[in-house]
Parts: sequence; C-alpha cells; structure tokens
Amino acid sequence: MPVVPQDPAALWFRCFEPRPHAAWRLFAFPFAGSGAAVYRPWTVHLPSTVELRAVQLPGRQDRIAEPAEHDLAELVGRLADEIEPLLTERPFAFFGHSMGALLAVELTRELRRRGAPQPLALGLSGWPNPRGGLPRESYEGLSDEQFLDRVTRLGGIPDEVLAAPELLDLVLPTLRADFTVVESHVYREQEPFDLPVSVFGGTGDPFTVAGGLADWQYETSSATTVRQYPGRHFYLLQHAPAVLGAFAADVRAALDATEGRTKEDLAWR
Repeated sequence: MPVVPQDPAALWFRCFEPRPHAAWRLFAFPFAGSGAAVYRPWTVHLPSTVELRAVQLPGRQDRIAEPAEHDLAELVGRLADEIEPLLTERPFAFFGHSMGALLAVELTRELRRRGAPQPLALGLSGWPNPRGGLPRESYEGLSDEQFLDRVTRLGGIPDEVLAAPELLDLVLPTLRADFTVVESHVYREQEPFDLPVSVFGGTGDPFTVAGGLADWQYETSSATTVRQYPGRHFYLLQHAPAVLGAFAADVRAALDATEGRTKEDLAWR
C-alpha cells in the first residue's frame, strides 16, 4: 500500500526538501500522465532561497487509487481550494509544462476571481497560447493503440515511458484522463494578468513549432519573455537547469519589484 501524506497540503503539493527560510515558493504543475516525482530532481537545481512544491494530482503515483479528474474547470476548482491556505505564507510563482502550463494559467485566473493572492510570475513551458486554437485532434473514442500512436507522433510521451510496457500500462488511464481535461478547455478572453510571464519551448517541438509561444504576451500587461532550447516537446528533461536558472532570475526580479508594496496590495494584484 502506498503511503499517502495525511496533511491535505502535502497530499496535493509535495515538498521534497523543506526550506522554511526560503524567500519564495515554486509550485510546479505536471504534464499529462505525470506526477510530482517528475520534479523531484529540480530541488538540486534551485537556489537555496526557493522551496519547491510539486503538484500531485489524483490518479497517479501514490494517488493511483483515486479517480483522475476529467474536467478542467472541476480540477482547477479543486486545486484552488487546496492551494489557497498556502498562498499567504510567502511569495510564490507557478511553473507548468504542457498540460501543467494550462493548469497554471487557469488556476491563476481562478485565484484572481476569488480575490486570492496572485503569483509573482508564471513560467509556461511547451504550450502555445490557446487563444489561437490548439493544434489538437479529438482523442475520444480512439483505441489504446490509436491513442498511443497519435500521442507519440505529437511527442507527448517520454521515451523512457514508451520503452517500459509495464509503466505504459500503468500511466495510460491517467494519460487518457489528462487529455480529456485538455480537450474540455475552452479559451475565454479575460482581463490580462498584471504579472510577468516567462515562456519556454523546444525548437523542434511539433506542438509549438508553428508559433503561439510569443502570443502569451496578450495575456499580461507586464513583460513576456520567450526562450527556446534544442529539443522536442520534452526538451525540458534535458534543459531543466537552464530553464530553472532563467525562471528563478525572472521571479527574483519580480520579487525585488514588489519591495515596498503592502501585503494587501500583493493579495489583490
């Protein structure tokens, strides 16, 4: 039996190395089919002034017995309920890759709607701005073989998972649920954020190669920075130190810019 944390915050937001004196906290959202463990190696790449909280969604790893969510709005609502108590403890930022980027954006919107604190910055990786429509087809009704073939051609499964059939069988139901979550998303134009957005992508990513990364500038009235690295959709697995270094610097600049502002100002940004 897997050991699941009893603390609700620890259940949803895994802290592999507590850093009680960290200046800010990074919440990292997983890509489709993955869980918090994919971000465990990041702890060694982050400055000691940053505490990592990796998001663990239902239906994966030690939460495999729980049903995975199939609807984006419901998942974002649950995330907002769970994360709100953590947002007044210290400044924070969101980072997400692929589906995780979509979750980070929609959660930020939901927190703003609730009048909850906003992140210092957003780090969005491997995901084009959906305002122009996502390069996707419907995955509903496909057989497992058809689904895997389509996702593989998109570059949507890491090679190490494809090479392990027993692991693939384990993650397939969650992966299909996550693609349903993505398909349930409907872009709705809203007031731009008032926070910087750092955008990252692979130069050979078929999901973003046609453009769309730079279009995140339309979602914020603050600065948008786009950086690309060699690789396809999972370029991040090879370039995590560089991406983290760049994003940490961006967040540090945003944190410095908040000096002198009141707690109330920051909570209602």
